[in-house]
Amino acid sequence: MEEWYGYAGKILRVDLSRGKTVSEPLDREIARNYLGGTGYAAKLMWDELKPGTDPLSPDNLLIFTTGPLTGTLFPVSGSYDLVFKSPLTGIWGESRCGGFFGPRLKFAGYDLLVVSGRAEKPVYLWICDGEVELRDASHLWGKGTHETMRIIIEEAGLRDVSVACIGPAGERLVRFAAVVDENDRVAGRCGGGAVMGSKNLKAVAVSGTGEIKVAKPREFEKALEEAREAAYNFRKATVFAEYGTPGIVEPLNEAGAFPTKNFQTCYFEKAHEIGGEALVKRYLIKRRACFACLIGCGRHTEVKFGPYPAPAHEGPEYETIDMFGGQLLIDDLAAIVRANYLCNDYGLDTISTGNSIAFAIEAYEKGLISEELRGGLTLEWGNPATLFELIDAIAFKRPGLGELLAEGVKRASAKLGGKAEEIAVHVKGLESPAHDPRGTSRAFAIQYAVGNRGGCHTHPNWTALWDFGRIDAGLKPHGLPWPPISRFDEKEVGKRAKAVKLFALHGLCAEILGFCRFFVESNEGACATPRILAEFTSALTGFDIDEFQLMKISERVFNLQRCFNVREGVRRKDDILPKRFFEPVKSGPTQGQYVKNFEGLLEAFYKEVGWDPETGVPTKAKLKELGLEYVVDQISAP
Repeated sequence: MEEWYGYAGKILRVDLSRGKTVSEPLDREIARNYLGGTGYAAKLMWDELKPGTDPLSPDNLLIFTTGPLTGTLFPVSGSYDLVFKSPLTGIWGESRCGGFFGPRLKFAGYDLLVVSGRAEKPVYLWICDGEVELRDASHLWGKGTHETMRIIIEEAGLRDVSVACIGPAGERLVRFAAVVDENDRVAGRCGGGAVMGSKNLKAVAVSGTGEIKVAKPREFEKALEEAREAAYNFRKATVFAEYGTPGIVEPLNEAGAFPTKNFQTCYFEKAHEIGGEALVKRYLIKRRACFACLIGCGRHTEVKFGPYPAPAHEGPEYETIDMFGGQLLIDDLAAIVRANYLCNDYGLDTISTGNSIAFAIEAYEKGLISEELRGGLTLEWGNPATLFELIDAIAFKRPGLGELLAEGVKRASAKLGGKAEEIAVHVKGLESPAHDPRGTSRAFAIQYAVGNRGGCHTHPNWTALWDFGRIDAGLKPHGLPWPPISRFDEKEVGKRAKAVKLFALHGLCAEILGFCRFFVESNEGACATPRILAEFTSALTGFDIDEFQLMKISERVFNLQRCFNVREGVRRKDDILPKRFFEPVKSGPTQGQYVKNFEGLLEAFYKEVGWDPETGVPTKAKLKELGLEYVVDQISAP
């Protein structure tokens, strides 16, 4: 049997309908061409999931996937990704999570866990060093994620156990339900929790003591030394170690890039009350770090006194603070911390939750929500009661507004009709995060429109790093235009398209290789450049990949994910932005800004990546270049 380096070398398949589990070897050819993580998962999803599959049916796949770097000594290598067809968008769904679950899955002997079918009754999956067992979870059904994790770990009788589970929201199939592990590390976006709920899978628990072998130890040590030095420099160059992601609240607000009041503006006058410094001073218990992390951006917080108590837990992150703070005009940080705790316990994505609540408030304000539908719920800007009432209503799908918002803003706005769709801020059904193309960078106008999972700021990368952050990320050898243009520029569309593509492919490397994306978000010398990643991956796996080949693999995966969406019906007509982004920002430093030349930006990107400008479908020439000839017949590539 051929030995694996950097990989556990096995896939665990679980058929819940039949109650069967089977281990199979990892495919070396797939690993060489797609490496791992969302790359390997993209190949499985293309090959095994039939087009048109209902995301909440037993036929949908739920893939827990690691990369070759996951669980190694590489800095910030504690990631895993969930991959599935999204019940929120109906297209490619994925969500990253940090912590220790990913490394422990590899230590237990598996690079990927592929779940299909639906159990007759609630179950949870136990994995430990080759031992695999489906266990009854009837006693866990209905419980929050914190209690679920505590009970499973007690039942395991082991110390080093990671549990990924769902709460009441996932059980009730809220379309943006999250998967929560490590006591508040969350795979939040796209509704993976609803997919778990549809399968009657309450949790997956893993523990392992296996090793990851290195192909070239001497080269590995050299590459590791450089990677660690870059990680230390990254730590010094950012606010994440001191304040976590909440540390960017005030800088973004001062730049006019903090979405506020359902994206009506990009500036919140009370931002200083809810930012990173305020969180540290008032509610921080300690910093927390994921596996092998030198940065420690996690914030362990607690609210002991006052009207909004919150038990010790991790969070809130920047996105949550904006969605529950600026977007709702709430300046009470304790209320935001408590709301974060509730969402984690119920298993809700805080981005989609906050976006949905802001949509509901504005819709009610505009007379689009009747008193009967409101059902006595508070719908007011700046009122924490609105936040808590609607979190509960959504998580438990309370009749009326709770049921409506649990479907996501796209479906909710369509059902309300009238002008509701004009104030629903989403792309392809995924609620937009706390970054606005008008206030932050026009890069997001492209990224949101073409993103494979919908309107997202992190998958595959925070592409505004180039112009907003003036960051090179070691991409100059790959043709990164330098110096950057203005973040508001819509004329030099070729330069912008090139930069968006390169940052996207670089960010996708993190998902493929299995490490935290933050480590690609800085300048050369303080980040994991393509060169560093290629050298480390080569030494680890023995595959001998240079930085240009690595970026080509990333491009292959990016296009395969796009083809997955094309096969589901996505075309250029779907690569659009919400109406709000074409309206001027109402106040603050970026007042008056709006997206003007969207079609020019989009066409420049299509040209840059080799997609047909009429349809948005990757061309046959591009697919052949990337070794994706096998997808052509299924998508009618031009």
